Amino acid sequence: MLKTFLTISETGSFTVAAGHVFRTPSAVSMQIKRLEEQLGRALFIRHSRHVTLTADGEAFLVHAREMLRINDEALARFRVPQVEGRVRFGAPDDLGARYLPTVLSRFASTHPLVEVEVVLSTSTALMAQLEAGEIDLILTTSTELALAPGELIFSERLVWVGARDGVAFSRTPVPLALSAHGCPWRATALASLTAANRGYRIAYTSETGAGQLAAVMADLAIAPLPIGIVGENQRVLTEKDGFGQIGRYHLRLLKGADTGSAVQVFADHIRHSFAQHD
Repeated sequence: MLKTFLTISETGSFTVAAGHVFRTPSAVSMQIKRLEEQLGRALFIRHSRHVTLTADGEAFLVHAREMLRINDEALARFRVPQVEGRVRFGAPDDLGARYLPTVLSRFASTHPLVEVEVVLSTSTALMAQLEAGEIDLILTTSTELALAPGELIFSERLVWVGARDGVAFSRTPVPLALSAHGCPWRATALASLTAANRGYRIAYTSETGAGQLAAVMADLAIAPLPIGIVGENQRVLTEKDGFGQIGRYHLRLLKGADTGSAVQVFADHIRHSFAQHD
């Protein structure tokens, strides 16, 4: 009934939804009738050629999506083959804080017998560990779309970031908080300043985005960062502020020599997780 309800809300038609869920229109109508009887509320307003959600229907839509998500996770937990083993996985520090808690939690719920050992470091260090056989699977970042190794699984815009009510961006030369040498977008960011004829000085250097944000939040510098990191206490600096576009960074998945079932399953999970962020 929940899947039928969602399909009708998306298509705006009982008849069209019936084709999507492989039932007759009358069967679909009976399902919604039973659902409305259980809830004691009308979910749809019937028009001559289409239907729309009532206020109660819109409120229930949120719960229906969440219930189906939980249902799918529960089924996935028991339908997948029981895989055992260990995966040594590496990712850049900033990704660890932003994405990995959710990624690892969901993987543990569906593959409880797989042990995942996580290493957070720079892309350069992780690549060296992969080549040395010390790690099975890594995520690395790059600004080169075609030349960098690995499988592209995610891409995000890079922006100049300053404190929400800060003035560091207006100083001359503008103070920068940058990552250490070897960061894939450090050179790209500096090139964008040169193209905009903006003088700059490197005021702070940090291995992580969190360290750069600390300088930004204190209004001591601005920083080039993925737009997904920008919080409510920061703002994106645009051409109106005198800052041009930086470009994008690309997240790539690389596997080592071990292609066992545990590594393969975890790699598929990583792909699926980041596909949902597109």
